[in-house]
Amino acid sequence: MRYLPIDFEMGRTPQGLLWQSEDMSDIPLIRNPDGSIFEPSLRYFGYGWLQRIFKSKSSMEPDSYSLRDYLCHLRNDGIDWIYGGQDEMLRSFRNSFSERVKEGELASAQVELKLEHVFRFYQTIHKAMPYLGGDPTPQFVGDNEVSPITTRRVGETLRWSGWNKVLRRTSSRPTPSFDNVGRILEHLRAAAMEPLDGSWEQSLRVFAAERNWLVACCEARAGLRRVEIRNLSLLKIAEALSKHRIIMMPTGRWRNDAHPNPLNNAVHDKVLRAQIITRIEGFAAQGNTTLNVDVYTKGGKERSVEFPLDLVLSLLEVGIWSVRKSLFAHWEAQGKTDLDYDAIFVSSTGNGRRLGLKQIGDIVKDAFSELDIAGSGHRLRAYYLTEMAWLLWNQELAKAGYRSDIAVSNNVMNRLAELAGHKKPSTTERFYLDQARDRHKMKANQPSVEARKDMMNALIAVSWRMEPDHCNLLRRLIYAFDDCEDDRFYRVIEAAMDKYVVPKNRPAEKKVHHLRVVSSQTLDGEKNK
Repeated sequence: MRYLPIDFEMGRTPQGLLWQSEDMSDIPLIRNPDGSIFEPSLRYFGYGWLQRIFKSKSSMEPDSYSLRDYLCHLRNDGIDWIYGGQDEMLRSFRNSFSERVKEGELASAQVELKLEHVFRFYQTIHKAMPYLGGDPTPQFVGDNEVSPITTRRVGETLRWSGWNKVLRRTSSRPTPSFDNVGRILEHLRAAAMEPLDGSWEQSLRVFAAERNWLVACCEARAGLRRVEIRNLSLLKIAEALSKHRIIMMPTGRWRNDAHPNPLNNAVHDKVLRAQIITRIEGFAAQGNTTLNVDVYTKGGKERSVEFPLDLVLSLLEVGIWSVRKSLFAHWEAQGKTDLDYDAIFVSSTGNGRRLGLKQIGDIVKDAFSELDIAGSGHRLRAYYLTEMAWLLWNQELAKAGYRSDIAVSNNVMNRLAELAGHKKPSTTERFYLDQARDRHKMKANQPSVEARKDMMNALIAVSWRMEPDHCNLLRRLIYAFDDCEDDRFYRVIEAAMDKYVVPKNRPAEKKVHHLRVVSSQTLDGEKNK
């Protein structure tokens, strides 16, 4: 039996909501078909947050959707939620998914997880909502066989008597390649490349394509989680830019009306926009490649994220000064006044509201599916960490004179933990570190490794005899090699060396030994001599 969960709408509590002096904003809301709030769910999630049953507000979302599905199932059968707290209805709920499970549309493990969420709701609601209509709320779950929802012990855990243990298959979730990430980004932006026909419907498709492309860029190039993308703040970007005097923030307490964000001011000020772009490009010309921006992460905490400067420019030029500008202008013309001017990503059909977590996840997940690439949005974050591990490993290895030791590994893992938003390194960082080390050992990378090793050998061997002026000249030359894109420069250098330099005879044994790549077989041979 199938049903459509269309009667109960989902939402979240407004900002600033307090309960027992705790911030209860942004917790799940379920509305009855008549638009009123389904109070038991509000009290359940509020109580769960007070008692720290949930680690974060975002972790409530799966429970809220499971509960919504169950309420829809009960409503289709004409049953009130109170009478839904019994074994028979839980089994009926499970059976309603049998066809979808049989067709492979839904996994058995997903159905059992929904039942677990519903069981936890009925197990807790009498504590979260002690009275119902003046009478004590029934205790639906007890450690006995006579409660409406019967239970049994599985180890030390109290579970529903009908609980089934489902072994989840560990599916391989490969990290997308560089080429596949490029395909995903290009696919998401494809609709934005179409010429406009003047209709608002097509304009919305173009705006959505640009927004979706930026969402994926934030995952693949800055390693943001879904919750961090949803909470991305224009104010935080402005504050980050102001630290480098790229813009000037107003002093005093922040108020949108009295002290507008300069990045919002630039929406309708062409001169200010050009000035901000020029200063960001000037900041990049000084050798800077990223901008540290504070983002709100899981549990409402903040962490600092390194955004590539070209991504910051795209967020401003495309996301704010183009897409959001057009959307807000349209809604303002319709009399809309409660627009979120701090949001980066807004729903094109939500009248100025931020994109929801599910919407953000679906944007990239759908692109993976449409291109027949294995994975989802979270794998773009995995791609980011994979590439950063490779970059950091090479940086730290070069600093250590291409001598791999525990300090190199620890430095990489600590830095990866910061980039991933983790408090300390874990098996996750170790996994990405191992991938970087394996990549380093690949045969295809050996010519690059050997070339760097020889370069460091040469530098260390002769630098102690060089005059300071020559050292400074060599430093400039190294940076010039990195900056120059004109092949004539390299030909001039080679020609000058051929004409003016007489190479000395440099015996191989004078190389710095600790920089050599020595195999274990070689070491064994030397020991046996």
